[in-house]
Amino acid sequence: MVDVAAGPAGIVALSAHGPDEGSPTMRLWGSADGVTWQSINPKGLPDRVYIGGLWGAAGLYWIRGALPDSDDPGILYRSSDGVTWRPSRNMSARLQIWSLVDGCGASITGSREACPIFLTGTKDVDGAILRSTDGGDTWAAATVADATGFKGGQDAAPVEIRGVVATSDGLLAYGNGLPKASDTSGYLQARFWRSTDAGVRWTRVPNAAPLGELNVHQVAVADRLVVAVGDGVADQIAVALTSTDSGRTWARSTTSGAAAEGGLSQVLAGRQGFVGLGFANPAQVDTFPVREFVWTSDDGATWGTGPAGDLEGGIVNDAVRFGDVIVAVGRAWTTNATGTWEAPFGPAVWTLGL
Repeated sequence: MVDVAAGPAGIVALSAHGPDEGSPTMRLWGSADGVTWQSINPKGLPDRVYIGGLWGAAGLYWIRGALPDSDDPGILYRSSDGVTWRPSRNMSARLQIWSLVDGCGASITGSREACPIFLTGTKDVDGAILRSTDGGDTWAAATVADATGFKGGQDAAPVEIRGVVATSDGLLAYGNGLPKASDTSGYLQARFWRSTDAGVRWTRVPNAAPLGELNVHQVAVADRLVVAVGDGVADQIAVALTSTDSGRTWARSTTSGAAAEGGLSQVLAGRQGFVGLGFANPAQVDTFPVREFVWTSDDGATWGTGPAGDLEGGIVNDAVRFGDVIVAVGRAWTTNATGTWEAPFGPAVWTLGL
């Protein structure tokens, strides 16, 4: 399992199986609760389609579909039920999609038809945000200040805009890039942009400590508190930042700083506090099997990992909150009560009640 999305019709997940020859085999799955899953026979897609991403936004499900073994950049499709799909727009080979989200702060399972929709990513080497206010029928490029990447003769340092969240005071976009496009001696680090006009224009948050300590993966919001998580710029450790002023200024949170506990890849707001997920790379800590950690924080400022459990031996690729349940998808070894690890390293789904 590689992606998961939630919406009014339930949960939709995407799995990919790499055959011995040819392109990966993609399959969509549907679930009403995250526990029981059924294969989806999609309508409106090509017979042989490579799906390059799955997202949930504005009460719809979205995928990027293309013909396998083709240079065609594909089409962005949308669906209200995960079964019947219709085109939204043709894609460009110059555009790498990082996320497709809406600009509302309400529950992801609620009605969001009136929300502006944002497609975020990288166009060539520059950060890009596309915006739709009619459910994906038409799209326009937003104005994003200071999102220029670097491209030299052989090297490139793109700006990636990974997502958008709604805060108590406007919208906040987040991603990574060099501190300055003109200074190629630096490292890729967290960048943030704010918008107060529903995402039409974006202004970069000034680069200040501790943004240079984080390579951001995801951001979550609970009331007036914003939490950004990812890896350290200098070390492969979990790093989290908090903001209480809608992303204008940030403070570093307390994590273990242990390489054996890996970084933070996902963060979701729970009923009380935040839940994070992170993967420890055995190649970096010289242990086996792979370990996926659950992190928790009551206030976003102090984080700890939970006891070893069912996530050990697995890698979570994506996670989403659906009501009072977090559904995570990825891959895992087969385990039993004795804690042994057996092949195959196959698709896996985990659920966590809040």
